[in-house]
Amino acid sequence: MNEPLYNNKSSTANERVKFLLESIEQSLSKERVDTLPMSLEHIMPQKSPLRKEWQEMLGADYNKAHKEWLHTLGNLTLTQYNSELSNKSFEEKLKILRASNVTLNQYFRKVDVWNEEEIKSRAEYLANIAIKVWPR
Repeated sequence: MNEPLYNNKSSTANERVKFLLESIEQSLSKERVDTLPMSLEHIMPQKSPLRKEWQEMLGADYNKAHKEWLHTLGNLTLTQYNSELSNKSFEEKLKILRASNVTLNQYFRKVDVWNEEEIKSRAEYLANIAIKVWPR
């Protein structure tokens, strides 16, 4: 939950992350969404420096939060709107994520801010589902 999963230099690692999220998505609903054309999206954007809206939402230690949580499970999702979401504010991203047909993104219907605590909370939520998908 706390370790970076996404890797800018490894398409293989990113394919595994996509597979993980696809598997979680499939476990959440009997109705299937075609995830093949989807890509990984960072909720908190990768682009640095962060826009002022993101800095304010993340708080005084926004650089630290950005560095620590950017590529972790809680900050990643699946979408076909990657280019539209890009470096947008969280408020703008929420409009698309809340309207998404991807069950995984229904999580954002109950979230109003995106900060370190929310990223940790979503990571825990997704990790608990992953444990059910792949029991030991």
